[in-house]
Amino acid sequence: MYPWAMAVHNRIRDLVRCLVGAARRRSDLRALAGFLFLSLFAGCSMLGPLMQLAVPAASAKMMFACIPSGVSIDTPSGPKTIEQLEVGQMVIGYNGKPVQILQKHSYLEATQTEFLKITFADGAAVELCGMHRVAGTRARAIKMGQTIDGRIVTDIQSRSGETHSYDLLTEDPGYRIDGVRVNSMIEEMQTAAVSGLRNIRD
Repeated sequence: MYPWAMAVHNRIRDLVRCLVGAARRRSDLRALAGFLFLSLFAGCSMLGPLMQLAVPAASAKMMFACIPSGVSIDTPSGPKTIEQLEVGQMVIGYNGKPVQILQKHSYLEATQTEFLKITFADGAAVELCGMHRVAGTRARAIKMGQTIDGRIVTDIQSRSGETHSYDLLTEDPGYRIDGVRVNSMIEEMQTAAVSGLRNIRD
């Protein structure tokens, strides 16, 4: 299989997994309906469906860089780096209770991809891409002195050089990093791939 075809195949696989997870959790059913519509009416040849799904999926991924390697996710047994975690393991969920990882997505990143490290007055810190949400707020929109999730932001730094990023889909809206609520972006990214980037909101 050609490299570009493998990349398309992997993106579609991730899309299907996300939509199955969304249906399981009874959320994002609009995205599921959109995917089924494309599947039924895109035509019989593989090229049409592949291109129709691959182009928006690739565009959506370019906007989301997720969580860089080395960032620790809170788990019931203590922090673990996101690359160590696997599907089926437990993490501390968005709502503060142990939840299971339903999906783990990993991505190759260009070394110029920018990640933000946001530090709070209580010493907690999160590191993620600008499009990722912290307690529902885009990281790129967070300002010094702003209160996020009950914490005051005291420092924001950016860095690049990472080659891999990750995200987790859990049984609730996300997970916790250093006690801070962080949203999973998998469903939002895949919804953007299905319904169009114009539907991404801050």
